[in-house]
Amino acid sequence: VAKKEKKINHILLKAGASLPEHSTKSPNSKADVVSKKTIQGNLKNKNSKDMISLQSKLKKIYDQSTGKSLMSKEEAAIANKQEDKLMKHLGKRLGFSGKANTPKSLDIDGLGYVLHFKDECKDPSEQETMSDSATNELFNALEPEDCDFSDDFNDDDSSNDDEIMSNDDECGSIQDITDDTQLEEISNDSICDEDNLTNKVSSDDEISLDDELSPNCDDQVNSIVNVVSEDDKIVTVTPLAYVPPHLRNMNSNEMLKRKIRGYVNRVSTSNFKQILNDIELVYQDYPRAEVNKAILCVVTDSCLISSVMPSRLCAEIMLLIAGLSSTIGPEFVSPMLEDLADKFANEMTQRHGKLLNNIVTMICFLYALKVVSCVLIFDIIERLLKSFTEADLEVLLYIFKSVGLDIRKDDPQALKDIIQIVNESVKNVKEKSSRFIWFVDTLSAVKNNNVNKIPNYDKSDILDIQRAYKAVVKSSPNNLQLKLTDLLDAKTKGRWWLVGAAWVGVDDTKKPSKVEFDNKLLVLAKKNHMNTDVRRNVFCILMSSQDYEHCYEQMIKLNLKDKEEREIIHVTVLCALKCKTFNPYYTNVINKFCGLSKNFQITTQFSLWDRLKELDSLTFNKARNLSMLLSSLICSKTLSLSVLKVVNFTEIGNKDVEFFKELFRKMLNEPEIVITEVFGRLQPLPLESLKNGIKVFMKHFLKPELTAIEQKNMKIACKCF
Repeated sequence: VAKKEKKINHILLKAGASLPEHSTKSPNSKADVVSKKTIQGNLKNKNSKDMISLQSKLKKIYDQSTGKSLMSKEEAAIANKQEDKLMKHLGKRLGFSGKANTPKSLDIDGLGYVLHFKDECKDPSEQETMSDSATNELFNALEPEDCDFSDDFNDDDSSNDDEIMSNDDECGSIQDITDDTQLEEISNDSICDEDNLTNKVSSDDEISLDDELSPNCDDQVNSIVNVVSEDDKIVTVTPLAYVPPHLRNMNSNEMLKRKIRGYVNRVSTSNFKQILNDIELVYQDYPRAEVNKAILCVVTDSCLISSVMPSRLCAEIMLLIAGLSSTIGPEFVSPMLEDLADKFANEMTQRHGKLLNNIVTMICFLYALKVVSCVLIFDIIERLLKSFTEADLEVLLYIFKSVGLDIRKDDPQALKDIIQIVNESVKNVKEKSSRFIWFVDTLSAVKNNNVNKIPNYDKSDILDIQRAYKAVVKSSPNNLQLKLTDLLDAKTKGRWWLVGAAWVGVDDTKKPSKVEFDNKLLVLAKKNHMNTDVRRNVFCILMSSQDYEHCYEQMIKLNLKDKEEREIIHVTVLCALKCKTFNPYYTNVINKFCGLSKNFQITTQFSLWDRLKELDSLTFNKARNLSMLLSSLICSKTLSLSVLKVVNFTEIGNKDVEFFKELFRKMLNEPEIVITEVFGRLQPLPLESLKNGIKVFMKHFLKPELTAIEQKNMKIACKCF
């Protein structure tokens, strides 16, 4: 009996009925047992009826939710006709009236899927059969296994009596139910709960349907498409994505800066490639000019501060700028360079903390990544050397410690000029501070290419960003040959480094007028076969200049191109050979141009090789001048002894012997320091045949004619090999 009571209570609880409180009375008579049996029978019939009514109620709820019994067939036909008219009207406006395929315009806009619903629709008969089968499956699933009472109440009465008498305490819940009115209350309660359930479901459906047609629904803006009909026009409101409260008042530019700031703050050498790809995706969502402006604004706000910027952080941000500059072009980094140049000029007049240090740090990292050239670095150094204060010394120390060896490699002649300026300014300094002495030591270490003597030398940040840059960016860097004046005058004169940008060009007033020479010089140029304008101008400048520096300035004003510049060396060598006596003026001119560029040095080497191959055909005067010119260039370190590698000392003739005697005797008359430097430059080179040839020539042809001092110098020279 206890098991049956538990099952009955379980069924009543599932039906939603409320059970009465348990009574503490126990049955003491047979009448009570009989009443229990009648109660159980009535309870069985009543609960079975309750379950049937619950099933019918749930089926009705399901029919209402699926829309089976919402309208009649006539109303459904009218609604279908109205819907067809609306679809035709919208189809005409979309350009999709009776076409088999979706218009290409919708596919391009990504809305092609909207009109593919026709393939998904099926026949109404199939839908009805599907809904009926779904209903049957639902109610089969809703039938509990405990609803079958036939097996529970077919036991013998004797066994039931024994079980009831033996389980008095477990039957307390049935003893309190003594009449049919209480059972009716239980069933009514369950039915009321079912009505509440149906009302709840139907009310939920009504709310959802009303919300779809309500234009002022604030709670479900992000999940419902609102459709409003006004004057036969359909207005659709697309659902919006959820926006956090602190971002709702932001405009598009602020949102873009916020996104870029996140990328800039996260950039490092390890995730440089991923950040670069993410920013390229941002370019697809926003205009290119706005993204460039946002990136440069965020970078300048992060780096240009009054306190010292951490070197590692600045290096990683400049790594991102260099990567974007290589992919986008110089038009990306040009506004930032102009801004840095303007702020640098302002800081030279009025200082704001460590802002000048941060500006120079950014430019140095961009130079290390080959975004700009060493020309800009040298212009900054010259500006700092003009004022030469303690604050300027701090900036100069950082430049030479970080990229000093790089600028020495790129342009050694410019570094020599800087050292000369520093030496002149050192004479004017009365009180030399410790920082000034430190700067001079650093500059001398950079000059001698001695890394060990540079104090606190640490190039780890530059090496790390260079490795990360080369691993990701495969294209060649921009390496803009910009001067500081170009950036400062960009707004007035234009930007020549940008394709398609406006540029004033060279001012006509500053253009040099056509050079006019004396008729005697022109006649002399014609006699020496100066048959082109370039050669004629070079020859006349060489003959009419006051000294080699004046000649150098006049040659620069000619604005010769790459191939035309070679004529300067060829004409100078020709003039040096044709002199009656050797003139060191031509050697100084060649030294000046070779210090300007390596191209002049290579041109000089080829020009002298051509003359060495023609030694037999040269006159005595020309051969003597050639030996003097060659020895002067070698002793001044403009050329190396390796220039003689084209000579085979085992097969030289009598004229060649006299030429090389004059050459080596001139070099052996130099001081010992010069001799060790000149002959010592051959030691690391793999030119064994040249070394052995020079030794054999000096011992067999030159030694008998040398003085004691010259023989001593010859031994020093041979030991240098």
